[in-house]
Amino acid sequence: MRKNEKLISKNDGQLSFLNALTGIKLTKEQKDFAYFDSKESILLISTAGSGKTATAIERLKELLKRGVDPSKMIFFSFTKAATEELQKRIGRDDVKITTIHAFSLGILARMGKFKKIAVFYDFIKWYKDTYKPAKMASRETKKEFYEMIGNLYDEKDYIASSISAFKLQTADGMKCPVPLYFGQYQDFLRKTKSRDFSDMLIEVRDLLKEEKWLKMFRNNYEYIFIDEYQDTSTIQLQILLALNAKYYYLIGDRNQSIYGYSGASCKRVEAMLKSRRKTVEMSLSVNFRSDIDIINNSNRFSSLKAMPNSEINGFVKKYVISQIEAPKSDNSLDLITILNAHDEIAVLARTNSVIKELEFELLTRRYPMKYFNYISESDFKDWKKDSAHVNLQERLNKLKPFFNDSEHEIFAFIEQNKTSRKQITSIHKSKGREFDYCVVVNSIDPFLLAEIGLDKALSKKQLERITFDPLEEFDVEPRNIHYVAVSRSKHGLYYMLYNF
Repeated sequence: MRKNEKLISKNDGQLSFLNALTGIKLTKEQKDFAYFDSKESILLISTAGSGKTATAIERLKELLKRGVDPSKMIFFSFTKAATEELQKRIGRDDVKITTIHAFSLGILARMGKFKKIAVFYDFIKWYKDTYKPAKMASRETKKEFYEMIGNLYDEKDYIASSISAFKLQTADGMKCPVPLYFGQYQDFLRKTKSRDFSDMLIEVRDLLKEEKWLKMFRNNYEYIFIDEYQDTSTIQLQILLALNAKYYYLIGDRNQSIYGYSGASCKRVEAMLKSRRKTVEMSLSVNFRSDIDIINNSNRFSSLKAMPNSEINGFVKKYVISQIEAPKSDNSLDLITILNAHDEIAVLARTNSVIKELEFELLTRRYPMKYFNYISESDFKDWKKDSAHVNLQERLNKLKPFFNDSEHEIFAFIEQNKTSRKQITSIHKSKGREFDYCVVVNSIDPFLLAEIGLDKALSKKQLERITFDPLEEFDVEPRNIHYVAVSRSKHGLYYMLYNF
Protein backbone atom coordinates (compact mmCIF):
# COMPACT_ATOMS: atom_id res chain seq x y z
CA MET A 1 0.00 0.00 0.00
CA ARG A 2 1.44 3.40 -1.01
CA LYS A 3 2.08 5.86 1.80
CA ASN A 4 -0.62 8.30 0.69
CA GLU A 5 -3.17 5.67 -0.25
CA LYS A 6 -6.45 5.85 1.70
CA LEU A 7 -6.88 2.91 4.04
CA ILE A 8 -10.64 2.82 3.52
CA SER A 9 -13.09 4.73 1.40
CA LYS A 10 -13.80 8.37 2.17
CA ASN A 11 -17.47 7.58 2.83
CA ASP A 12 -16.46 5.19 5.58
CA GLY A 13 -14.43 7.90 7.32
CA GLN A 14 -11.18 7.29 9.15
CA LEU A 15 -10.41 3.83 10.41
CA SER A 16 -10.62 4.46 14.15
CA PHE A 17 -8.73 2.68 16.86
CA LEU A 18 -12.09 1.60 18.28
CA ASN A 19 -12.88 -0.14 15.00
CA ALA A 20 -9.56 -1.93 15.17
CA LEU A 21 -10.31 -3.07 18.70
CA THR A 22 -13.76 -4.39 17.87
CA GLY A 23 -12.79 -5.93 14.55
CA ILE A 24 -15.43 -3.95 12.60
CA LYS A 25 -12.94 -2.77 9.98
CA LEU A 26 -9.42 -4.04 9.56
CA THR A 27 -6.55 -2.89 7.39
CA LYS A 28 -5.23 -5.29 4.76
CA GLU A 29 -2.27 -6.11 7.02
CA GLN A 30 -4.60 -6.91 9.92
CA LYS A 31 -6.77 -9.09 7.69
CA ASP A 32 -3.73 -10.96 6.36
CA PHE A 33 -2.92 -12.10 9.88
CA ALA A 34 -6.45 -12.48 11.27
CA TYR A 35 -7.67 -14.59 8.35
CA PHE A 36 -4.39 -16.37 7.51
CA ASP A 37 -5.15 -19.67 5.80
CA SER A 38 -1.86 -21.53 5.62
CA LYS A 39 0.03 -23.97 7.84
CA GLU A 40 2.89 -21.88 9.23
CA SER A 41 3.68 -20.23 12.51
CA ILE A 42 3.76 -16.42 12.35
CA LEU A 43 5.97 -13.60 13.58
CA LEU A 44 3.69 -10.56 13.59
CA ILE A 45 6.03 -7.55 13.68
CA SER A 46 4.09 -4.47 14.73
CA THR A 47 4.71 -0.78 15.11
CA ALA A 48 3.62 1.19 18.19
CA GLY A 49 -0.11 1.92 18.30
CA SER A 50 -0.92 -0.58 15.55
CA GLY A 51 -3.69 -2.49 17.34
CA LYS A 52 -1.62 -5.68 17.45
CA THR A 53 -3.39 -7.21 20.43
CA ALA A 54 -6.77 -6.48 18.90
CA THR A 55 -5.62 -8.09 15.65
CA ALA A 56 -4.43 -11.15 17.57
CA ILE A 57 -7.85 -11.40 19.21
CA GLU A 58 -9.46 -11.27 15.77
CA ARG A 59 -7.20 -14.16 14.70
CA LEU A 60 -8.22 -16.16 17.75
CA LYS A 61 -11.91 -15.54 17.07
CA GLU A 62 -11.44 -16.55 13.45
CA LEU A 63 -9.92 -19.87 14.51
CA LEU A 64 -12.91 -20.48 16.78
CA LYS A 65 -15.24 -19.79 13.83
CA ARG A 66 -13.32 -22.39 11.83
CA GLY A 67 -14.10 -24.96 14.50
CA VAL A 68 -10.83 -25.08 16.43
CA ASP A 69 -11.40 -26.56 19.89
CA PRO A 70 -10.99 -23.62 22.34
CA SER A 71 -9.22 -25.91 24.81
CA LYS A 72 -6.49 -26.33 22.18
CA MET A 73 -5.62 -22.62 22.24
CA ILE A 74 -3.71 -20.65 24.85
CA PHE A 75 -2.93 -16.93 24.85
CA PHE A 76 0.08 -15.63 26.81
CA SER A 77 0.37 -11.98 27.78
CA PHE A 78 3.01 -10.13 29.77
CA THR A 79 1.06 -8.99 32.85
CA LYS A 80 -1.91 -10.11 34.92
CA ALA A 81 -3.70 -6.84 34.13
CA ALA A 82 -3.25 -7.50 30.41
CA THR A 83 -4.69 -11.01 30.70
CA GLU A 84 -7.76 -9.65 32.52
CA GLU A 85 -8.28 -7.07 29.76
CA LEU A 86 -7.87 -9.78 27.11
CA GLN A 87 -10.46 -11.96 28.83
CA LYS A 88 -12.98 -9.12 28.66
CA ARG A 89 -12.24 -8.39 25.01
CA ILE A 90 -12.41 -12.03 23.92
CA GLY A 91 -15.64 -12.42 25.85
CA ARG A 92 -15.51 -16.13 26.68
CA ASP A 93 -14.08 -18.32 29.42
CA ASP A 94 -13.17 -21.48 27.48
CA VAL A 95 -9.92 -20.06 26.00
CA LYS A 96 -7.02 -20.08 28.43
CA ILE A 97 -5.45 -16.64 28.83
CA THR A 98 -2.54 -16.39 31.23
CA THR A 99 0.95 -15.13 31.93
CA ILE A 100 3.97 -17.40 31.55
CA HIS A 101 4.59 -17.13 35.30
CA ALA A 102 1.06 -18.23 36.24
CA PHE A 103 1.22 -21.03 33.69
CA SER A 104 4.56 -22.24 35.04
CA LEU A 105 3.22 -22.18 38.57
CA GLY A 106 0.34 -24.39 37.39
CA ILE A 107 2.81 -26.82 35.82
CA LEU A 108 4.72 -27.16 39.10
CA ALA A 109 1.45 -27.67 40.98
CA ARG A 110 0.47 -30.52 38.65
CA MET A 111 3.89 -32.05 39.24
CA GLY A 112 3.30 -31.80 42.98
CA LYS A 113 6.29 -29.54 43.44
CA PHE A 114 4.84 -27.00 45.82
CA LYS A 115 6.91 -24.19 47.27
CA LYS A 116 6.07 -20.71 48.45
CA ILE A 117 6.73 -17.91 45.96
CA ALA A 118 8.75 -15.11 47.52
CA VAL A 119 9.01 -11.52 46.33
CA PHE A 120 11.81 -9.07 47.09
CA TYR A 121 9.73 -7.26 49.69
CA ASP A 122 9.73 -10.52 51.71
CA PHE A 123 13.52 -10.62 51.49
CA ILE A 124 13.87 -7.09 52.88
CA LYS A 125 11.72 -7.94 55.90
CA TRP A 126 13.72 -11.15 56.47
CA TYR A 127 17.03 -9.30 56.09
CA LYS A 128 15.89 -6.63 58.54
CA ASP A 129 15.00 -9.28 61.16
CA THR A 130 18.05 -11.48 60.53
CA TYR A 131 20.79 -8.86 60.53
CA LYS A 132 19.42 -6.20 62.86
CA PRO A 133 22.02 -4.88 65.30
CA ALA A 134 22.08 -6.17 68.86
CA LYS A 135 20.45 -4.05 71.54
CA MET A 136 23.89 -3.11 72.86
CA ALA A 137 25.13 -1.91 69.45
CA SER A 138 26.18 1.72 69.14
CA ARG A 139 23.76 4.37 67.93
CA GLU A 140 25.93 4.90 64.85
CA THR A 141 25.81 1.17 63.97
CA LYS A 142 22.03 1.14 64.29
CA LYS A 143 21.70 4.31 62.22
CA GLU A 144 23.85 2.88 59.42
CA PHE A 145 21.89 -0.38 59.43
CA TYR A 146 18.48 1.26 59.16
CA GLU A 147 19.72 3.65 56.50
CA MET A 148 20.84 0.58 54.53
CA ILE A 149 17.39 -0.99 55.00
CA GLY A 150 15.87 2.24 53.76
CA ASN A 151 18.06 2.05 50.67
CA LEU A 152 16.92 -1.52 50.09
CA TYR A 153 13.31 -0.33 50.08
CA ASP A 154 14.15 2.59 47.79
CA GLU A 155 16.13 0.48 45.30
CA LYS A 156 14.13 -2.75 45.59
CA ASP A 157 12.98 -2.78 41.95
CA TYR A 158 16.50 -2.30 40.60
CA ILE A 159 18.13 -4.85 42.94
CA ALA A 160 15.37 -7.42 42.36
CA SER A 161 15.72 -6.99 38.58
CA SER A 162 19.49 -7.43 38.81
CA ILE A 163 19.13 -10.67 40.75
CA SER A 164 16.48 -11.99 38.36
CA ALA A 165 18.62 -11.09 35.34
CA PHE A 166 21.65 -12.83 36.85
CA LYS A 167 19.70 -16.03 37.48
CA LEU A 168 18.04 -16.16 34.05
CA GLN A 169 21.15 -15.28 32.10
CA THR A 170 23.37 -17.66 34.06
CA ALA A 171 20.84 -20.47 33.56
CA ASP A 172 20.96 -19.73 29.83
CA GLY A 173 24.75 -20.01 29.70
CA MET A 174 25.54 -16.29 29.74
CA LYS A 175 28.18 -14.65 31.90
CA CYS A 176 27.28 -11.58 33.96
CA PRO A 177 28.45 -9.94 37.21
CA VAL A 178 27.06 -11.14 40.54
CA PRO A 179 24.56 -8.55 41.81
CA LEU A 180 24.43 -6.93 45.24
CA TYR A 181 22.86 -8.99 48.05
CA PHE A 182 22.79 -12.12 45.90
CA GLY A 183 24.36 -14.37 48.56
CA GLN A 184 22.04 -13.13 51.31
CA TYR A 185 19.06 -13.40 48.96
CA GLN A 186 19.81 -17.03 48.13
CA ASP A 187 20.27 -17.71 51.84
CA PHE A 188 16.83 -16.20 52.45
CA LEU A 189 15.24 -18.49 49.84
CA ARG A 190 16.90 -21.57 51.32
CA LYS A 191 15.99 -20.80 54.91
CA THR A 192 12.38 -19.88 54.09
CA LYS A 193 12.04 -22.83 51.67
CA SER A 194 10.86 -20.46 48.96
CA ARG A 195 11.46 -19.88 45.28
CA ASP A 196 11.18 -16.68 43.28
CA PHE A 197 9.74 -16.29 39.79
CA SER A 198 13.12 -16.75 38.09
CA ASP A 199 13.74 -19.98 40.00
CA MET A 200 10.29 -21.15 38.95
CA LEU A 201 10.94 -20.58 35.24
CA ILE A 202 14.34 -22.28 35.38
CA GLU A 203 12.92 -25.25 37.30
CA VAL A 204 10.04 -25.71 34.84
CA ARG A 205 12.40 -25.45 31.85
CA ASP A 206 14.66 -28.13 33.33
CA LEU A 207 11.85 -30.46 34.43
CA LEU A 208 10.30 -30.40 30.97
CA LYS A 209 13.51 -31.92 29.63
CA GLU A 210 12.53 -35.13 31.46
CA GLU A 211 10.16 -37.39 29.54
CA LYS A 212 8.12 -38.36 32.62
CA TRP A 213 7.08 -34.73 33.09
CA LEU A 214 7.05 -33.64 29.46
CA LYS A 215 4.45 -36.24 28.47
CA MET A 216 1.98 -34.60 30.87
CA PHE A 217 2.00 -31.35 28.87
CA ARG A 218 3.27 -32.11 25.35
CA ASN A 219 0.69 -31.74 22.55
CA ASN A 220 -1.99 -30.29 24.86
CA TYR A 221 -2.23 -27.20 22.65
CA GLU A 222 -2.37 -26.67 18.90
CA TYR A 223 -2.20 -22.87 18.86
CA ILE A 224 -0.05 -20.76 21.18
CA PHE A 225 -0.31 -16.94 21.05
CA ILE A 226 2.49 -14.92 22.67
CA ASP A 227 1.74 -11.20 22.96
CA GLU A 228 4.64 -8.76 23.48
CA TYR A 229 7.05 -11.50 22.44
CA GLN A 230 9.94 -9.00 22.46
CA ASP A 231 9.73 -9.17 26.28
CA THR A 232 9.93 -12.98 26.32
CA SER A 233 13.14 -14.50 27.63
CA THR A 234 14.77 -17.46 25.91
CA ILE A 235 13.99 -19.64 28.93
CA GLN A 236 10.32 -18.73 28.70
CA LEU A 237 10.22 -19.65 25.02
CA GLN A 238 12.03 -22.92 25.74
CA ILE A 239 9.13 -23.80 28.06
CA LEU A 240 6.51 -22.93 25.43
CA LEU A 241 8.31 -24.77 22.64
CA ALA A 242 8.47 -27.86 24.86
CA LEU A 243 4.66 -27.93 24.74
CA ASN A 244 5.02 -28.84 21.05
CA ALA A 245 2.05 -26.87 19.72
CA LYS A 246 1.37 -27.07 15.98
CA TYR A 247 1.41 -23.30 15.51
CA TYR A 248 3.00 -20.41 17.37
CA TYR A 249 1.94 -16.81 16.84
CA LEU A 250 4.50 -14.34 18.22
CA ILE A 251 3.15 -10.79 18.28
CA GLY A 252 5.25 -7.76 19.18
CA ASP A 253 7.51 -4.87 18.25
CA ARG A 254 11.24 -5.52 17.86
CA ASN A 255 11.96 -1.86 18.52
CA GLN A 256 10.27 -2.01 21.91
CA SER A 257 12.61 -4.68 23.24
CA ILE A 258 13.85 -2.96 26.41
CA TYR A 259 14.15 -5.83 28.90
CA GLY A 260 17.49 -7.25 27.82
CA TYR A 261 18.54 -7.40 31.47
CA SER A 262 15.90 -10.12 32.04
CA GLY A 263 17.22 -12.34 29.26
CA ALA A 264 14.77 -11.09 26.63
CA SER A 265 16.27 -11.13 23.14
CA CYS A 266 14.20 -10.68 20.00
CA LYS A 267 16.82 -12.16 17.72
CA ARG A 268 17.36 -15.26 19.83
CA VAL A 269 13.64 -15.82 20.39
CA GLU A 270 12.89 -15.46 16.67
CA ALA A 271 15.75 -17.82 15.77
CA MET A 272 14.50 -20.40 18.28
CA LEU A 273 11.02 -20.40 16.74
CA LYS A 274 12.34 -20.58 13.18
CA SER A 275 14.55 -23.53 14.09
CA ARG A 276 11.51 -25.48 15.30
CA ARG A 277 8.65 -24.38 13.02
CA LYS A 278 8.18 -23.20 9.46
CA THR A 279 7.56 -19.51 10.05
CA VAL A 280 6.36 -16.53 8.04
CA GLU A 281 6.76 -12.87 8.96
CA MET A 282 3.93 -10.36 8.71
CA SER A 283 3.71 -6.73 9.80
CA LEU A 284 1.29 -4.12 11.12
CA SER A 285 2.51 -0.69 10.03
CA VAL A 286 -0.50 1.62 10.52
CA ASN A 287 -0.31 3.65 13.73
CA PHE A 288 -3.77 4.49 15.11
CA ARG A 289 -2.42 6.26 18.21
CA SER A 290 -0.39 9.25 17.20
CA ASP A 291 -0.53 12.29 14.97
CA ILE A 292 1.66 12.65 11.88
CA ASP A 293 4.64 14.54 13.34
CA ILE A 294 4.87 12.16 16.32
CA ILE A 295 5.00 9.18 13.96
CA ASN A 296 7.51 10.74 11.56
CA ASN A 297 9.76 11.48 14.52
CA SER A 298 9.54 8.00 16.05
CA ASN A 299 10.09 6.35 12.64
CA ARG A 300 13.71 7.53 12.78
CA PHE A 301 14.31 5.06 15.59
CA SER A 302 12.31 2.11 14.27
CA SER A 303 13.17 -0.54 11.70
CA LEU A 304 9.47 -0.77 10.78
CA LYS A 305 8.26 2.54 9.40
CA ALA A 306 4.75 3.40 10.58
CA MET A 307 2.04 5.07 8.53
CA PRO A 308 -0.27 7.52 10.32
CA ASN A 309 -3.99 6.96 10.44
CA SER A 310 -4.43 10.50 11.80
CA GLU A 311 -4.74 13.44 9.43
CA ILE A 312 -3.65 15.90 12.15
CA ASN A 313 -0.02 17.05 12.32
CA GLY A 314 0.53 17.18 16.07
CA PHE A 315 3.94 18.51 17.15
CA VAL A 316 7.44 17.63 18.32
CA LYS A 317 9.06 20.70 19.92
CA LYS A 318 12.49 21.53 18.53
CA TYR A 319 14.00 22.69 21.80
CA VAL A 320 14.98 21.22 25.16
CA ILE A 321 13.68 22.69 28.41
CA SER A 322 15.80 22.54 31.55
CA GLN A 323 13.83 24.23 34.32
CA ILE A 324 10.94 23.07 36.48
CA GLU A 325 9.83 26.63 37.11
CA ALA A 326 11.54 29.58 35.44
CA PRO A 327 11.99 32.86 37.33
CA LYS A 328 9.40 35.50 36.46
CA SER A 329 12.12 37.57 34.79
CA ASP A 330 12.99 34.62 32.53
CA ASN A 331 10.76 33.98 29.52
CA SER A 332 12.09 30.45 29.00
CA LEU A 333 9.55 27.67 28.78
CA ASP A 334 9.51 25.46 31.88
CA LEU A 335 7.96 22.17 33.01
CA ILE A 336 5.15 23.70 35.05
CA THR A 337 4.02 25.84 32.12
CA ILE A 338 3.87 22.73 29.95
CA LEU A 339 1.99 20.78 32.63
CA ASN A 340 -0.51 23.62 32.97
CA ALA A 341 -1.14 23.63 29.22
CA HIS A 342 -2.54 20.07 29.04
CA ASP A 343 -5.21 18.04 30.81
CA GLU A 344 -3.42 14.71 30.25
CA ILE A 345 0.35 14.59 30.16
CA ALA A 346 3.08 12.18 31.26
CA VAL A 347 6.65 13.07 32.15
CA LEU A 348 8.78 10.07 31.17
CA ALA A 349 12.24 9.63 32.69
CA ARG A 350 14.86 6.89 32.44
CA THR A 351 15.93 6.60 36.10
CA ASN A 352 14.12 6.37 39.42
CA SER A 353 16.42 8.96 40.97
CA VAL A 354 15.37 11.62 38.45
CA ILE A 355 11.70 10.65 38.81
CA LYS A 356 11.86 11.04 42.59
CA GLU A 357 13.73 14.35 42.36
CA LEU A 358 11.15 15.76 39.96
CA GLU A 359 8.27 14.61 42.14
CA PHE A 360 9.93 16.13 45.20
CA GLU A 361 10.33 19.50 43.47
CA LEU A 362 6.70 19.50 42.34
CA LEU A 363 5.47 18.38 45.76
CA THR A 364 7.30 21.29 47.39
CA ARG A 365 5.32 23.55 45.06
CA ARG A 366 2.14 21.60 45.90
CA TYR A 367 1.53 21.16 42.21
CA PRO A 368 -1.72 19.18 41.64
CA MET A 369 -0.80 15.93 39.87
CA LYS A 370 -0.62 12.20 40.55
CA TYR A 371 2.27 11.18 42.85
CA PHE A 372 3.42 7.59 43.42
CA ASN A 373 7.21 7.58 43.29
CA TYR A 374 8.75 9.90 45.90
CA ILE A 375 6.14 8.53 48.29
CA SER A 376 4.96 5.13 47.07
CA GLU A 377 1.85 3.17 47.96
CA SER A 378 3.92 0.78 50.09
CA ASP A 379 5.44 3.83 51.85
CA PHE A 380 1.90 5.01 52.64
CA LYS A 381 1.03 1.59 54.10
CA ASP A 382 4.17 1.59 56.24
CA TRP A 383 3.44 5.09 57.48
CA LYS A 384 -0.14 4.17 58.43
CA LYS A 385 1.26 1.23 60.41
CA ASP A 386 3.66 3.64 62.14
CA SER A 387 6.60 1.68 60.71
CA ALA A 388 8.19 4.19 58.34
CA HIS A 389 11.81 3.23 57.62
CA VAL A 390 14.64 5.75 57.99
CA ASN A 391 14.76 6.84 54.35
CA LEU A 392 11.01 7.37 54.18
CA GLN A 393 11.10 9.43 57.34
CA GLU A 394 13.89 11.55 55.89
CA ARG A 395 11.86 12.16 52.72
CA LEU A 396 8.83 13.14 54.77
CA ASN A 397 10.94 15.47 56.91
CA LYS A 398 12.14 17.24 53.74
CA LEU A 399 8.54 17.79 52.65
CA LYS A 400 7.02 18.81 55.96
CA PRO A 401 8.10 22.50 55.82
CA PHE A 402 5.97 22.83 52.66
CA PHE A 403 2.93 21.20 54.29
CA ASN A 404 2.59 23.10 57.57
CA ASP A 405 4.98 20.65 59.20
CA SER A 406 2.30 17.93 58.91
CA GLU A 407 2.82 14.40 57.56
CA HIS A 408 -0.98 13.98 57.51
CA GLU A 409 -1.24 16.98 55.20
CA ILE A 410 1.36 15.47 52.83
CA PHE A 411 -0.58 12.22 52.46
CA ALA A 412 -3.91 14.06 52.23
CA PHE A 413 -2.53 16.11 49.31
CA ILE A 414 -1.29 12.98 47.51
CA GLU A 415 -4.63 11.23 48.07
CA GLN A 416 -6.52 14.27 46.83
CA ASN A 417 -4.69 14.16 43.48
CA LYS A 418 -4.49 10.40 42.90
CA THR A 419 -6.92 10.52 39.95
CA SER A 420 -5.04 13.31 38.15
CA ARG A 421 -4.22 12.68 34.49
CA LYS A 422 -0.81 14.30 34.98
CA GLN A 423 2.01 12.09 36.23
CA ILE A 424 5.71 11.27 36.23
CA THR A 425 6.72 7.70 35.47
CA SER A 426 9.58 5.69 34.03
CA ILE A 427 9.91 4.96 30.33
CA HIS A 428 9.87 1.23 31.13
CA LYS A 429 6.58 1.52 33.02
CA SER A 430 5.04 3.61 30.25
CA LYS A 431 5.42 0.75 27.77
CA GLY A 432 2.07 -0.35 26.34
CA ARG A 433 0.42 2.90 27.44
CA GLU A 434 -0.48 6.14 25.68
CA PHE A 435 -0.92 9.76 26.74
CA ASP A 436 -2.19 12.90 25.04
CA TYR A 437 1.16 14.66 25.57
CA CYS A 438 4.57 13.60 26.86
CA VAL A 439 7.73 15.23 28.19
CA VAL A 440 10.73 12.94 27.71
CA VAL A 441 13.48 13.57 30.26
CA ASN A 442 17.19 12.82 29.72
CA SER A 443 16.64 10.69 26.62
CA ILE A 444 17.25 13.21 23.87
CA ASP A 445 17.03 12.76 20.12
CA PRO A 446 20.63 12.90 18.80
CA PHE A 447 19.43 14.63 15.63
CA LEU A 448 17.77 17.36 17.71
CA LEU A 449 20.91 17.80 19.83
CA ALA A 450 22.91 18.43 16.62
CA GLU A 451 20.23 20.69 15.16
CA ILE A 452 20.18 23.05 18.14
CA GLY A 453 23.94 22.79 18.83
CA LEU A 454 23.73 21.06 22.21
CA ASP A 455 25.98 18.24 21.00
CA LYS A 456 28.84 20.76 20.94
CA ALA A 457 27.94 22.40 24.27
CA LEU A 458 27.91 19.17 26.28
CA SER A 459 30.81 16.94 27.26
CA LYS A 460 31.21 13.42 25.88
CA LYS A 461 30.31 12.00 29.30
CA GLN A 462 27.14 14.09 29.46
CA LEU A 463 26.13 13.04 25.96
CA GLU A 464 26.63 9.37 26.84
CA ARG A 465 24.15 9.78 29.69
CA ILE A 466 21.37 11.42 27.71
CA THR A 467 21.53 10.15 24.14
CA PHE A 468 22.59 7.23 21.93
CA ASP A 469 24.08 6.32 18.57
CA PRO A 470 21.16 5.89 16.13
CA LEU A 471 23.32 3.66 13.91
CA GLU A 472 24.51 1.30 16.68
CA GLU A 473 23.89 -2.31 15.57
CA PHE A 474 24.68 -4.30 18.69
CA ASP A 475 23.66 -2.36 21.82
CA VAL A 476 20.25 -1.27 20.53
CA GLU A 477 18.49 -1.06 23.91
CA PRO A 478 19.18 2.70 24.50
CA ARG A 479 17.65 3.46 21.10
CA ASN A 480 14.69 1.17 21.83
CA ILE A 481 14.11 2.89 25.17
CA HIS A 482 14.03 6.24 23.37
CA TYR A 483 11.64 4.83 20.77
CA VAL A 484 9.25 3.63 23.47
CA ALA A 485 9.33 7.08 25.07
CA VAL A 486 8.69 9.11 21.91
CA SER A 487 5.93 6.79 20.65
CA ARG A 488 3.70 7.09 23.76
CA SER A 489 2.27 10.49 22.83
CA LYS A 490 -0.86 11.03 20.77
CA HIS A 491 -0.56 14.72 19.97
CA GLY A 492 2.56 16.45 21.27
CA LEU A 493 6.10 15.77 22.48
CA TYR A 494 8.58 17.84 24.51
CA TYR A 495 12.16 17.15 25.64
CA MET A 496 13.75 18.04 28.96
CA LEU A 497 17.24 17.87 30.50
CA TYR A 498 17.33 17.56 34.27
CA ASN A 499 20.31 17.04 36.62
CA PHE A 500 22.16 15.02 34.01
